[in-house]
Amino acid sequence: MNGIARTMFRTLWTVAFCGMIAFNVQAATVYDEAVQGDLSNNHVSPTSVSLGVGQNLISGSTVHTPSLDRDFFTITIGAGHTLDAIVLSSYTNTDDLSFFGMTTGSAFTGLGFSDVSSWALIGTHLIGNDLLTILTGGPLGPGAYSFWLQETEGITTYTLDYQVSAVPLPAALPLFLSGLLGLGAMARRRT
Repeated sequence: MNGIARTMFRTLWTVAFCGMIAFNVQAATVYDEAVQGDLSNNHVSPTSVSLGVGQNLISGSTVHTPSLDRDFFTITIGAGHTLDAIVLSSYTNTDDLSFFGMTTGSAFTGLGFSDVSSWALIGTHLIGNDLLTILTGGPLGPGAYSFWLQETEGITTYTLDYQVSAVPLPAALPLFLSGLLGLGAMARRRT
């Protein structure tokens, strides 16, 4: 192999390797109250939960009495990513209804209905359903979002599956391929 062909081979190999790394990132970020401790009970200081591309399971529990336990947490969707769904993976409850609310930003301004962007009463009837569609009607783009889960009666355990995807850059692929073809043509002409 001559120098140009060797350089072109190394460049293509490096690009292919980097592409494999970028497209195979399927984070399974899990926040489990039983392992990592109780999610915040403070609406102005929610627990920060990191999400990755793929499925992100958040498991917790809330109780209404004798002392009200609310779960507040914040996620951040980075540039080039979307939150596609929040699937209620599991839910057990002695009452069968919990309050689930969200707001844009890293905290709630208060504890009233006017302090949430959207909310829903969730229960066993919604297991397997996308709560994000109920709350917002569809995916969310980059930004910080806070969530509030609270029991209306009894005791609840739940698992929420936050599904994040990378936004494809379709215009970049043809440009990249045309650049590779140009490099190949130049290398072939020189040999």
